[in-house]
Amino acid sequence: MSSMKLSLATGLLAMTIAVSSAHAEDVEQSLDSTSWPVDILVGTKFTTDYNLRSVSQTQGNPAVQSYAEINLDNGLYAGFWASNVDFEGTDPYAEFDYYGGLRHSFDKLTLDGGYVYIDYIGENPGPELDFWKIYGIGKYALSDDITIGANLFWTSSFIGYNGIDGTHSSAFASVALPQFGLPESVGTYLSGEIGRQWVSDDFAPDYTYWNAGVGFTYKAATLDLRYTGSDLSEAGCAAFIGQRDSCGNRFVASISFDTSFDQLR
Repeated sequence: MSSMKLSLATGLLAMTIAVSSAHAEDVEQSLDSTSWPVDILVGTKFTTDYNLRSVSQTQGNPAVQSYAEINLDNGLYAGFWASNVDFEGTDPYAEFDYYGGLRHSFDKLTLDGGYVYIDYIGENPGPELDFWKIYGIGKYALSDDITIGANLFWTSSFIGYNGIDGTHSSAFASVALPQFGLPESVGTYLSGEIGRQWVSDDFAPDYTYWNAGVGFTYKAATLDLRYTGSDLSEAGCAAFIGQRDSCGNRFVASISFDTSFDQLR
């Protein structure tokens, strides 16, 4: 990515977050929820490890992640997500994701389909890792407290190699927990996921991954405590991401802050 693209993308995120915080009062006074067909979501996460499908993208080190997303009333959305990264190969220092799709709820069922482009920033000379995926996600609310779902992601350009198919899919669930004596303003939940990744032509090892954890919510803040693992061996981990110690069972803690213009007005 050129320095101009980097500056524009970073500037957009900063501008969006600035609007949501510095001009919250103006937004509340000027936006009418009955006539404004657009909502803008913004958020930031601080995590002890950028752990993606039970594989660390930061060699077990902390990460800071942010996003901005525009939602239309007809279900169309587009967004930008960013995180620092640290792994071998072309040695990028950041990941930018550009995504968009259509999301709609039918009573208790929510369906989401879209496209995401993963752009690695600061790569050394060599084959670029940038690639794209298409995805579908379904969620169903069994009750006010229990949600289940599944997803499917696919690309024919796995980690930048055209003609290499990459697929990953998982099933997940979340359950709202009792208050356990906590203030009513604090929510608690238990959630988990189990999934599998497949890559064609033995380009990278197929493997199964999982995670389970608890979380606490208060207004715009969420504290998540999670344990994750996979059946990747050290050799398989090295073949996949370039280092042997980025896989294996580990604990990940994160705190995130999320809001939207709808919540501010």
